[in-house]
Amino acid sequence: MKRVKSEDIQSAVLQYLKKRQYSDSDTSSKKDQRLSQSVSEMAVQGAVQSESGVSTSFTFSSCDPDPTLYEDQYSGLKVLIDDAPPAHQTELTVLLYPMFVHLHLDLVCNGHRDAAEAFFTRHHGNFLVDNMEWYELIEELAGVMCKQDLFTKPKVKAFRETKYAISLSDRAFQYLLRYLQSDDNLILLRLFNTYLHVDVKPTPNGDLDLYSDKRGGSHEVTMTTPPHTPDNKVQPGDVTQVSLQDCIRRVREGAPYLSSVCLYTFHNTFQGLNTAAVSDDSRFVCGGFDDSTVKVWSGLSRKLKAARHTVDVSRVNLAGDVLDDKVREDNVGQEMKHMRGHSGPVYGTCFLPNNTFLLTCSEDTTVRLWNLSTFTNDVNYKGHSYPVWDIDTSPLGAYFVSCSQDRSARLWALDRTFPLRIFAGHSQDVECVRFHPNCNYIATGSSDRTVRLWSVQDGKFVRIFHGKDGHKGAIFSLAFSPDGKHLASAGEDKCVRVWDLTSGDMLKELRAHTESIYSLSYSRDGTMLASAGGDNVIRVWDMRPNVPDKESEGQPPELLHSYPTKTSSLHMLKFAPSDLLIAAGMAKGDSV
Repeated sequence: MKRVKSEDIQSAVLQYLKKRQYSDSDTSSKKDQRLSQSVSEMAVQGAVQSESGVSTSFTFSSCDPDPTLYEDQYSGLKVLIDDAPPAHQTELTVLLYPMFVHLHLDLVCNGHRDAAEAFFTRHHGNFLVDNMEWYELIEELAGVMCKQDLFTKPKVKAFRETKYAISLSDRAFQYLLRYLQSDDNLILLRLFNTYLHVDVKPTPNGDLDLYSDKRGGSHEVTMTTPPHTPDNKVQPGDVTQVSLQDCIRRVREGAPYLSSVCLYTFHNTFQGLNTAAVSDDSRFVCGGFDDSTVKVWSGLSRKLKAARHTVDVSRVNLAGDVLDDKVREDNVGQEMKHMRGHSGPVYGTCFLPNNTFLLTCSEDTTVRLWNLSTFTNDVNYKGHSYPVWDIDTSPLGAYFVSCSQDRSARLWALDRTFPLRIFAGHSQDVECVRFHPNCNYIATGSSDRTVRLWSVQDGKFVRIFHGKDGHKGAIFSLAFSPDGKHLASAGEDKCVRVWDLTSGDMLKELRAHTESIYSLSYSRDGTMLASAGGDNVIRVWDMRPNVPDKESEGQPPELLHSYPTKTSSLHMLKFAPSDLLIAAGMAKGDSV
């Protein structure tokens, strides 16, 4: 029985849809439906989907573009290279040879034989000189007329199957990449991703002087031999790893690069500024004054606003009361907050690591903990019998240590109002104190001209730094190196001394200040030490172990730079987490 014409049409449509792998609920049979998949099939399908994502869409695209685009894009690449800066032109010229070969083979594989012959005739003459391997490959390329010819030409086949390796500087690579990523160069970008391997060399930045030896002019481009044999296969990362190791070596062996300096100057401080501190997040700047007040300023653009007190036992507000000025100011914020509680001059201030609390010490023999949310005093620590000169918190913020005129230092816990340890042994005032980075030791500096290292566990001193190489006056400042191996001390004798904690020997003696030194701070990587004091000059020192012994204009070889300031005295130095050097001092003419 003959089928009607409509049945023939329907059968033809179904065959076409099946050939194109289209399915429909009405036309697909149950035997063609897959209700299950094996583990291996799922793995293959997942790999294909992961490798054909957006990031690799150019590499896996199988479009057949207009053959005239090959000529246009290759000519555009030649114009780009001709117009490139001289430093990039020599490097980018190397791209023309592999791009010409792969563009020609692409035309042949896509069946555009006439366009391929015209493209080959127009450009192959540029590669027949100066390189015998190029000449031999071009001669063999002329015999490739169809896709099957690729398998009969060994050199062309090896060239197509192995990525061609070139080397470009970082600037030349970025210059080329900006051009390839434009909308009109998809063919070049696809071939670049598929058939080329580029080793990008880091470019020395002359403006920042990142290297000790200056490099200028064009960069030498080294091109590996065209990888016609399996022996010349690209080993990814080799050149990049060598370049990276060279950069790391130059940074380690080169001189440290100076940080920027942020200076906070206190004006109109006729109450007498004794101490200053800046929080790690730069939200707060505080100062301790002779009139027993602690003042806190905002380090950011917004004003300080106190949180509402849960309980105010000093006042009961009635419905008919008018809010006083203080309540109104807390609602809109203030530029500065006064915190009163001490009954004598404030000599030391220190922010806790969480930047939400502030510790202060005073002549009234107490240490106070202030809440920076409400700007009120939370705890009063009593234990010293004479004025307390300095305080410091442990790196984790659970403990703090204080030192006093009573010739002792004391260890405290934030949740205890009495000391946990008493470190006694100095014969005169203990002027300064610092926690070791590992929290197991503290260092104290005294007017008896000695520096002592104490064990937190048992309260005994384990090192004493003095002798003929020791200080000749009171010690006002201490600083541990970030790795905990060295300790810097300075004070009344205008000299910075660096000690080895293991042996107890003095490693460096740094002389340049003309007045007493009040503050020291190591950079975060330990390669620099900053010092400041009464001569209103910030000095930065090179702390690398092997500093070239060359004095410049009478200055010690370790001195990297000096920053004169318009202050009468610098009370605080600190390297911020970003290695920004922060300083604070009192303006000239404001001292009492």
